[in-house]
Amino acid sequence: MSLWRIRTAVEDRPGSLARVVDALAGHGGNIVGLSLHTDVSGVVDEFVVDLPGDHGPALRTVAEHSPTGTVAAVPAHRREVGDDVIRALLLTERLRSHPNRLPEALAELLLADEARWTNLTRARGDGGQGPGTTMLVPVGPLRGVLVRRASHPFTWTESSRADALVRSVMPSTGPVPANRTVRTAEGVELSLRQVRETDAPALSDLHRRCSAETVHNRYFAGVNELSPHLLRVFCDSERGLTLMVRPPGEEEPIALGHLMYTIDPGVGEIALLVEDSWQRRGVGTALARALTVTAADWGLAEVRAETMPTNSGMMRIMRGLGASARPQGTASRYVQTRLPVAGALRDVPGGRMRRGGRLARLMGQD
Repeated sequence: MSLWRIRTAVEDRPGSLARVVDALAGHGGNIVGLSLHTDVSGVVDEFVVDLPGDHGPALRTVAEHSPTGTVAAVPAHRREVGDDVIRALLLTERLRSHPNRLPEALAELLLADEARWTNLTRARGDGGQGPGTTMLVPVGPLRGVLVRRASHPFTWTESSRADALVRSVMPSTGPVPANRTVRTAEGVELSLRQVRETDAPALSDLHRRCSAETVHNRYFAGVNELSPHLLRVFCDSERGLTLMVRPPGEEEPIALGHLMYTIDPGVGEIALLVEDSWQRRGVGTALARALTVTAADWGLAEVRAETMPTNSGMMRIMRGLGASARPQGTASRYVQTRLPVAGALRDVPGGRMRRGGRLARLMGQD
């Protein structure tokens, strides 16, 4: 028997995981570890499997059940078998006594070949062996850890885990406030405030001022009035966060932004409604960035937005932040855009991972 770490994309439908498990069992495989990752190809399952003899036939069978048809396999060691959460907690405790050993801890967490301190001003041009095999983990405004792993690319989930480990040992900047000010790329200040039930008249007026096309792009249906049920959903913290946007000194909202939990672990959903007269002025982008900062604060690995191909505004906003896009199905009228939280904020000047003053600049508080 030999131990292998096998990764493959699994279709997001009932029974898909069971078919992969059956495929491994059919080749005498004993699964001793399983973890789920989010990546550009979808949900990626990582199995640690004891396989007898040649592992090639098992990999070919697993590939038949993968929507991408690809499988990555690297030899595993007995010491790698265990709970990822427990491993991360033990590393956090170790770093509290020896914080300068962060590269070593990240290498152990990510099973990387190498991890070293680097200067962020020079690290951008430091390439890796292939796509996704090098990851830069910012630690402060100027310093970061460059992590390399030649065997298989890093996933979005691993990027989020690395950031969480950094945050666990860095001084806390405090939770991202729901009520705050942000700036558009043109320098326009916008006030963000969490929606309350008393905002119902103002939100209803906002919906009436929006064109039928704008409302349909948001809800995929005509919504002439904001129903009491929908308002309760917006105000329910168990479902997520809804922010209303106002120009400074004005009471009437010009946009709404939603960050909602989903049934997929570590994934949030973003939705935006921007009044027609304020579209193409950077409001949606500033709001989407602010919601992505909140997603990072919640520990989410990915945010998604479901839209239509004809909704050029939403497609432009999400792609501008680095999201990928793909149809929901072969006959679907909808497109799902997927944004890795860690990667998105790493590329945003002053993103959540930069901390301190640069975080304040993103949030418009400097």
